[in-house]
Amino acid sequence: MSPPPKSGRLYQFAAEKIALSIAIGQYEVGSRLPAERDLAADFGVSRPTIREAIIALEIDGLVEVRVGSGVYVVSQSPRSAKVAMDIGAFELTESRLLIEGEVAALAAVNVTDADIEELEALLDEMEASNTAGAEAGERVDQRFHAALARCTRNSAMAAVVDLLWTIRSRSPQCVRTFEKSRDKGRVPVVSEHRAIVDALKQHEPAKARAAMRAHLNRVLDYLLDATETETIQQVKDRMAEQRSRYAGTDSL
Repeated sequence: MSPPPKSGRLYQFAAEKIALSIAIGQYEVGSRLPAERDLAADFGVSRPTIREAIIALEIDGLVEVRVGSGVYVVSQSPRSAKVAMDIGAFELTESRLLIEGEVAALAAVNVTDADIEELEALLDEMEASNTAGAEAGERVDQRFHAALARCTRNSAMAAVVDLLWTIRSRSPQCVRTFEKSRDKGRVPVVSEHRAIVDALKQHEPAKARAAMRAHLNRVLDYLLDATETETIQQVKDRMAEQRSRYAGTDSL
């Protein structure tokens, strides 16, 4: 197996390798792909990278994710001429974690009382919108993060945050991943956003940065949970099977 590239998207590397294996019949239609941890080890990438690769393959109709069972090959050729690739949700959220943490810190320095009133009104709206469903809450969530970025009084930072949200709404990988999260019942967590506003009220950059990073780390956790393909019991069964095989080897 060739090593992953030093530049470019790692999940694209993994997706293309898996797609090639499917095309040449190494993984036949109807068969289950190897476990996520095995694919990650084979390609020398992280498990979230494999999950983004699987989502790309799913979008192009090569595989089907059956939650609690695994990932199954359903076609040897993608719907398009090339497997669809774009920025993935994990990659995007990691970028947001780094960028929006600093946005929150700068906002804590420049925020005004009027800004706080606007953010608190959005928190109330977010809480009410969550009862109508995750998509309604997410629309308010976007407005909250955009408003917070404007509190920096730095138009470039505000534009970057807007761009990140535009990517999230347009990237097929992001759309599919967040759809999976919504299917799990995930909605924007008001308390996490309120912690950010509380830090802004105190004009504490370090606290604001930490609150934003805690929030986005939680988003990453939700995405990991939403893209899990194997049940805990399956993992236990596989481990038990491996222990049994190793025990049989020891007796030879």
